[in-house]
Amino acid sequence: MDTIFPNMAITTARIHGVRPFPAYRDHTRTEPMLFQCEVMFGSPSSNCGGNGICKIVATAQNDTAVFVRTSCSHSRAFFTTTDDGAGAVLLFRRDWLCSNLMRRHFRHGILEMPEPCPIPGGITTNLGLKINELPAGLHLIEEQGAFLRVRFQPALMI
Repeated sequence: MDTIFPNMAITTARIHGVRPFPAYRDHTRTEPMLFQCEVMFGSPSSNCGGNGICKIVATAQNDTAVFVRTSCSHSRAFFTTTDDGAGAVLLFRRDWLCSNLMRRHFRHGILEMPEPCPIPGGITTNLGLKINELPAGLHLIEEQGAFLRVRFQPALMI
């Protein structure tokens, strides 16, 4: 049974005659949490026109809606963290992206973001993110089977 605390789960089931292992001990969740979201492409200052990511909206965890492409101006994605909350990752299934989005935003294995994109507060809080926006810049697109992964790391201060 999951608790209201993020990243924590407590086992409370007990079978008669069998000693639980370990008995009523809290277990820290080690796998990363994923949020399903809708990603709108474009630049925030140009009313979601141009390149980059304009807006991220958390969506309900509806399994049947996960595989439906909703529009060619936005796409579903999974949002998770990296480096203990210092960075973020967006995972896109190839079949969630229309050919226009692939040509315009995912060409040459680079996602160009001329402006930062704010991350909704609910996602930031629930995932324990230490950043509140996806940074501007050129972001490498990594291919992993049916998925395209984009990592967002904050700029290093020198």
